[in-house]
Amino acid sequence: MDFRRSNNQGKFLFPAWLLPILDILLIGSILLTHAYFHHVRPTAYEIEGKPISGNNTHTDTHTQPGIDPDPDPNPDPDTNGEKYEDQITWGSGPWFTKYRDKFTETVQTTENGYTSPGISITVEKRTMGKGSGLVTYYVADIYMADIEYFQSYFAKNKYGSGIRQTVLEMDTDSGALLAMTGDYYGNSSDKNHGVVIRNGILYRANHTEADVCILYYNGTMVTYSPNTFDGDVVAANGAWQGWAFGPRLLDDNGKAMKTFNTADNLLGRHPRSGVGYYEPGHYCFVLVDGRKTGYSRGLSMKEFSQLFQDLGCVAAYNLDGGKSAVMTYHDKVVNQPVGGGRSVSDCLIITEVKK
Repeated sequence: MDFRRSNNQGKFLFPAWLLPILDILLIGSILLTHAYFHHVRPTAYEIEGKPISGNNTHTDTHTQPGIDPDPDPNPDPDTNGEKYEDQITWGSGPWFTKYRDKFTETVQTTENGYTSPGISITVEKRTMGKGSGLVTYYVADIYMADIEYFQSYFAKNKYGSGIRQTVLEMDTDSGALLAMTGDYYGNSSDKNHGVVIRNGILYRANHTEADVCILYYNGTMVTYSPNTFDGDVVAANGAWQGWAFGPRLLDDNGKAMKTFNTADNLLGRHPRSGVGYYEPGHYCFVLVDGRKTGYSRGLSMKEFSQLFQDLGCVAAYNLDGGKSAVMTYHDKVVNQPVGGGRSVSDCLIITEVKK
C-alpha cells in the first residue's frame, strides 16, 4: 500500500487504519509524562510544616478504651539521627514510674531485645497454622517513658513526592533502634491531599477517604473514619503523629472489625504491617510476611484485625503492606520481604533522643 497518497488539494492523508494507532501512542505518551512528573520524579516540597504544641488538652469525644484525656507536656524532639545512649537520664519521662520494671539504668542489648532508661523493645517471631496455611509474623512489643521515643522518618529526611529509600536505609540514616514501613504518604502526587503529621509537625491534615490514625503527645492513639476526622481538631488537641493509609482494624470497643474502609483487592491474604496501641507508652509493631507458601501465606484484613484483638490492643491501624512490608531491628531486616521488598517514602521508628 502506498502511504504517500494525497487528496485533490495535494494534502497528505494517513490510511484510516493508522489513525487509531497514532491516537493510542499520543495518549500513552501523555500518560507516561504525567506518571513521571507526578509519581516517579522525586519532588521535595518546599514546606516547613507547622509545629503542633503538646501542651493542649486532648478532649476528643471519639475515644477508645484506656485513653487518658489529660496530656503531658513534652519538649520538641531532637531528631538529628544520632543515638545518645550515654546521655539518657534515668527516671525521666511521664510514664517512667509506670513502666519502671521494663527499663534498665544502662543500655542492655540482646538478639531480640533492647532496654535503656527510657525504652524497652522485645521482638518475637511467631507462627500460626501449618502446612500451606502457615503464617509467620513478627511482633515488636514496645514500652517507652516518653512519646519522643516514638518517631517517624522521611526517606532521605525530605518531605515530598517520589522520594524513596528502603526501610533499612532509613533505619541506619535516622539512628533507629526499630523501624517499620509507614503509610507511603509520598505515593500521592497531590501535596495537599490527606494527612501528614510527623514528630509534632503538621505538613497537611486535609480531607481524605481513608481512615486516619493519630498518635497524640499524651501517648493515646485514636483511629478515625473519614466522617469523624477533623484536621483542625486533632492539631488543636496535640497530634504527635498522623498517618493516612488504613484501614482502622479495631472498633471503638477494641474489638476486631468485620468490614473495612478499603478496596476489595486489599482484603485478601497479603504481607502486612500495622501498629497497635495498649495504653499511653505501650505499643506494638506487627509485621506479617506473605505470598510464600510453606513459610507464610499472609493474612486477610479480617485475620489481621483479629490478631490485634488477640494481642490485647485497644486500637490498631493497618499500614503499607505487600512488598513494602519490612521491619528492621538494630540495622538488620527482621522479616523476609516478598520480592526482597521495595523503597518507600517513610517509616515508623523507635529511637533514643537526647535528654
